[in-house]
Amino acid sequence: MWRRFRRRSLAPRRPAVFPEQIGLVMVTALAIAGGVVAILLALR
Repeated sequence: MWRRFRRRSLAPRRPAVFPEQIGLVMVTALAIAGGVVAILLALR
């Protein structure tokens, strides 16, 4: 049981963002931020 627990919980994790996806994450973050700003300006 300890081996299975150690293998599952202490195994190296996948990175949250792979290096080739950084551009996509930045574009997505800018689009979301722009949408939030547009909504806030529209409600103003």
